[in-house]
Amino acid sequence: MRAWVLAPAIALALGLSGCVGVPTSGPVVRVSAAPGRVNTGVEIVPAPPQPGASLVTVVDGFLHAMAAYQTDYAVARAYLTPEASASWRPEQGVRIYAEGNPVTVTDARATLKASAVGTIDAEGSYHQSDDAIDHDFGLVRDAAGQWRISNPPAGLLVSEYLFPSAFTRVMVYFPSVEGGWLVPDPRFFPRGEQAHRRAAQAVTVGASAWLAPAVMAAPERLGLVDVTVDATGVASITLRPGAGDLDDEARERLATQFVWTFRQFETVTAIQVGWAGEPTWEIVPYGRVIPSSAFADADPVDLQRSRQLFGLSGGRLVRVIEQAPPVAYIPVAPGIAGASEAAVRGDAVVAAAVSGGGRTVTVAPLAEQGGESIEAPVGLSRPAFSRQGELWLGDASGGLLVGDPEGSWRTVTLDDLGGARVTRFRMAPDGARIALLIDSEHGRPAMGIARIERSGGMPRVEGWREIHLSVATSAPLTVLDVGWRTPDTLLALVDDGRTTQVLAVAQDGASVAGIGPLGLSDAVELAVVPGVAPMIRTTRGEVWRYSSDFRWTSQASTLTAMFYPG
Repeated sequence: MRAWVLAPAIALALGLSGCVGVPTSGPVVRVSAAPGRVNTGVEIVPAPPQPGASLVTVVDGFLHAMAAYQTDYAVARAYLTPEASASWRPEQGVRIYAEGNPVTVTDARATLKASAVGTIDAEGSYHQSDDAIDHDFGLVRDAAGQWRISNPPAGLLVSEYLFPSAFTRVMVYFPSVEGGWLVPDPRFFPRGEQAHRRAAQAVTVGASAWLAPAVMAAPERLGLVDVTVDATGVASITLRPGAGDLDDEARERLATQFVWTFRQFETVTAIQVGWAGEPTWEIVPYGRVIPSSAFADADPVDLQRSRQLFGLSGGRLVRVIEQAPPVAYIPVAPGIAGASEAAVRGDAVVAAAVSGGGRTVTVAPLAEQGGESIEAPVGLSRPAFSRQGELWLGDASGGLLVGDPEGSWRTVTLDDLGGARVTRFRMAPDGARIALLIDSEHGRPAMGIARIERSGGMPRVEGWREIHLSVATSAPLTVLDVGWRTPDTLLALVDDGRTTQVLAVAQDGASVAGIGPLGLSDAVELAVVPGVAPMIRTTRGEVWRYSSDFRWTSQASTLTAMFYPG
């Protein structure tokens, strides 16, 4: 598409101001899908090997000890030969294996055969896995006649059962490239005080390799000296300065990252940070001790964003009043008609709608007459507004188009998809990540996420990662729609061939949990943003509202589409 084709509409959508705004209003689970306060208490107490222990007891003891962090994994090393202990590197990563796979012992051999369900890399990032584990521990007798392990695994092996007790999920936060808000980077760290140190170290090192191109880089050569938490809950973070001191803006940015990262720990109420051997930093307006509630405006979710539900009825854009039985509508954006899909900007001032069989996009104010309609040479689908002020649409070829505040309109680079077609997309609240539903060139549908890189001015979608949902059901699933429930958790509307339901999915696939509703077979659309009850729509126009897991209430409607602003 030529850059000028939709320029007037984009300029209207991204630059319109001064208008009167529309009122706003507020199966199987592997690990918790919902973020929350992190309890770092150690829950596993490993025991050293006992004299005369059998082969299977030694291996089981070693597996149990690997699931409990101690300094240098000293108890786990007690199960190894001296040579194996000297070469074993537990920090290399973690493989999590499926339950129901006991150690097999034959003669002088002890072997674990199991399916891997996930891995944790050296950064602490989770990756789904379906690899087979077949590991012989190489049992030998030492000089005292005791069985010891001569062939430990690379890194750690932890069972799926012990994993939630051994590791805690922590969101490490990094500044968006715009600098005005944060982007979460989920990590898994060993439970206990070690989690404090690992979290602080992650902030100083920078984002994971996957996320790094989409966020601001950490200051160069910045190092962590120590982290302590006193009896009042103040976390003191001592840093080793890098090449030079940081200016006030950089200090505040780093303090913001620490506050948002450490506010997840139950025992932490505030943080203070400074260089080794010097007074702690004084951050305006908080002083030297910064409460965990500080820097609220750095939230990955735009706190000014409207939470009002909108929809299409009879091709017209409407504000949906759910409380009225039946569902009531207030017409808005009189400049839009005959729409098949639409989006409302986060401030609920401007809308974009697709009509004319996908050949026309109209951008119009919600509260008054007018708007700009542009004929497009390609078919368009489901528009969306990003937090950065861009207008995104899908096109008929399975690509993505984006407009910027200057009024240009270009095709987004999708190199990592290998020719796959994008069928649905949802922007993360921070605009640095995007959830995608794709059809590969062989017709295989898939769901996943990618990062959005904005260096050089033009957004690019890179780093595609598929999320497998097979842990939720044995039946093959077709994903119908997707959206962001929290900054790091997705909801996926799926069809197993008999019923449709919603799954809560961690963005890295570390958890997949069904949340209902039960017995529904014709759901087709999902409306979800952080902080608001999710909604689904059926082919009959019926609207279902989430109350709690597996508890949804329904109302009749005439909606042909529904969505929250964004």
